[in-house]
Formats: sequence, structure tokens, C-alpha cells
Amino acid sequence: MNELQRAEYLSVLGVASYVPRFVLPLAPEPRQAQLPPAEDALPQLRQAVAAPASPLLQSVAQIVSAPTQQGRGASASAPDITVLTRPDESVSSAQPVLVTQVAPPRQEVQPFVLNCWRIGEELLAVDNHEPGAALPLDALFGNIIRAMNWHQLPRHGERLYWPMAENRFGPAADASEARDTFSSWLEASCARHPVKSIWLMGSEAQKFCTPLPLSDTVNNWQGVRVLAMPSLSQLLQKPDRKRKLWQLLRETYPVETRAQ
Repeated sequence: MNELQRAEYLSVLGVASYVPRFVLPLAPEPRQAQLPPAEDALPQLRQAVAAPASPLLQSVAQIVSAPTQQGRGASASAPDITVLTRPDESVSSAQPVLVTQVAPPRQEVQPFVLNCWRIGEELLAVDNHEPGAALPLDALFGNIIRAMNWHQLPRHGERLYWPMAENRFGPAADASEARDTFSSWLEASCARHPVKSIWLMGSEAQKFCTPLPLSDTVNNWQGVRVLAMPSLSQLLQKPDRKRKLWQLLRETYPVETRAQ
């Protein structure tokens, strides 16, 4: 390599170079660097390198002999250096498996209405309401409360609608959204005004308002009895279900129903 070009390369790399022009006083005698072998000595070097059976040394011999063969017009090419550093193919590194989470399909919910009653500190009842059915739901619920001897307790009622706000341009309401909304409302309502029992009357009330999975007809949630019951509309449309409901109430509330 040209001396000036080599010095320029070293300066770009940040290496300070020094080329002595004469022997300094008390300096050792200069030594000639070992030069590469001459052309006539290459065949002997190839024979010496080709003797070992190691694949690494054989590859080195091929790399050394490749420039000479190319200079003589040979078409052989030097092997890829990755062959020397490539790990054994039998040992494969474990690749992490990427798990793609698929969102569950949306379950659209038709609009519905819930009637809610709070009876003192004893009961919070949530019932499915069928708009336009013209059924005496309040009268039937009042009879049940009278049979439980709770008719003298303060009574407060309200009505909940789903969806809370109608959006004509957005997607239909999802079941998970309704469940989160009404279960949160029930938990917050019980936190503000604790009660001893919760009646979930009807499929919508049991599906969207329950604070826990309803594994049985009578469940316990933080010391509160949660009952899964038929809706008032079902009791009016199928009067034979009233007998089963009354048996359930007598078993669950033996003290309140003792006088009946």
C-alpha cells in the first residue's frame, strides 16, 4: 500500500502513525518484517497445509490457495466464511412463539329496561320490565313484600334503561359493556346503602347485574344473599311458578315468613 494512503487511513481512524527516516541514537537496529512467500514457494505451502484432516485447516488452505487459482484463470471461488462459524445444524436454538390474542366476538344486546326497588335495609330487587305489556307488576311485587312483612319499611323505586344513551351512528351495545355497567351500579348501590338480600328477577337482571357467578338459586356475596328468581312478568304469565317461588322464600327467610 502507498505510504501516504496508509497514513491517511490511519489518521481517519484516529491512529497516530510514525515512519522513521533514520536511526536514532541508542535505538536498536531495525528488523525487516517477514514478507509473504514468493510465488515459487506457494506449492510447498499448499502441500503442508493440505496434510491435516481438520475441516477448519482445510478451509484455511482453500482460502489461501483461492487467490492463486483465480490469478491463473481458475473458476473456483473461496468458501463463505460463515461456514467456519456456523453452528451445528443438529442444535437449533429455541425460537420464542408469538401468541396472537384474538378478541372475542361482540355479543350485541337488544335494548331492555330494569325495574329496581329498595326496601329499607333489607332488600334490593331488580326485575325485567317488558314495556307495553300492561301487567300489574307493582301490585304483585307489593303482595310479595307484604307476605315478607316488609310492607312497613321505606320503599324506593327507579327504572334503568339499556343502552344508557342511544347512539344511532355507533355500533350496537355489547354484552360486556352492559354487564360492566349494571354490575358496577349494583356494587356501588350496595356500598352506599347496604342491604341484606338482593333479588335478581329475570334473565337480564341475572345476566347483567349479578356481582358473582350464579352457581345456585341462593348465593352468598360478601355476606349478602343473592337470589335468582323468575321475573314478575313470568310469574303473572305462568301462575304455577308462584308456588315454587313461595317455597323458596319460606326456606330462605323462615323468620320473615313464619306468620304466613
